[in-house]
Amino acid sequence: MPPPRPPSRTSSTCTSDRGRDRQSRAEVEKRGLKLVFDQAYEAGALDFKPMLAKMKAKSPDMVFAVSYVMDAALIVKQMKELDLNVKLFVGGAAGYTMPEFRENAGDASEYVASTTLWIPSVAWPGAKDYFDKYVQEFGKEPDYHGAQAYATMYIIADALGRAEDFTPEGIRKALKATDLMTVMGPIKFEDWEGYTNQSRPTTYVVQWQKGKLEVVWPEAARSAQLVFPVPAWKDR
Repeated sequence: MPPPRPPSRTSSTCTSDRGRDRQSRAEVEKRGLKLVFDQAYEAGALDFKPMLAKMKAKSPDMVFAVSYVMDAALIVKQMKELDLNVKLFVGGAAGYTMPEFRENAGDASEYVASTTLWIPSVAWPGAKDYFDKYVQEFGKEPDYHGAQAYATMYIIADALGRAEDFTPEGIRKALKATDLMTVMGPIKFEDWEGYTNQSRPTTYVVQWQKGKLEVVWPEAARSAQLVFPVPAWKDR
C-alpha cells in the first residue's frame, strides 16, 4: 500500500534547501498537483510572516516546507499567528521530527506530518531500552541521529568480531557480510537500485498528535491514524 496521499489539488512549498526545492517541484508536477506558491528562504531567518502572508493569499490545500529545526518551529508558530489554515502541513528534513521542534513550536506543532528513519516507539529489539536509558542519562529524548550512532557501534563491534584479520580488506569483507538486527532495524550492506553497499532503511510517515510523534505509515508499524484534513487553528 502506498503512503497516505491527501486528495488536495493545490500545494505550496517553502524551503531553505534549494536542491530539495527542485526535487519537490518535480514531484508536485509528477503527481498532478497545482503549485500555487513556491519560495526559498535563508536558513536562520526570524520573520517568516511576509512570506506566509503571500502564501495565505494563494489559499493552498497543503504546505510542504524543508527547514532546520528552529526555522521549522518559527514557521508553524507564525502560521498560527496569521491564522493560515491548510488541510495538511508536511515538513521535510529532520527539523520537523526532532524533540526540539515540539519544545519550541508548542501546540503549533500539532498535526504536522513528516518522515523519519527512527522514533522511540519502533518495534525493533532494544529500541525502547536505548530510549529509556538515554533519557535517564541525559534528561532529554534522543532523535534518530543518536539511534543511528548507537546502532553503528554495534555494527562495528559485530564486524570486528567476525573479521578474519584487521586489515582493510578483512574488515571490508566482514562488513559486507553483516546481517544484524539493531535499534534501527535489520542491517545488511547490499547493492540495490544503483546503490552500492547500502542498507535498506525503513522510512516512517509520522504526524504529531497530542504532543507525541505517531507513525501513520507503513500500516505494519502504524501507531495512529493520519488526521486529515487537520482542524483549523480556531477549532483546536
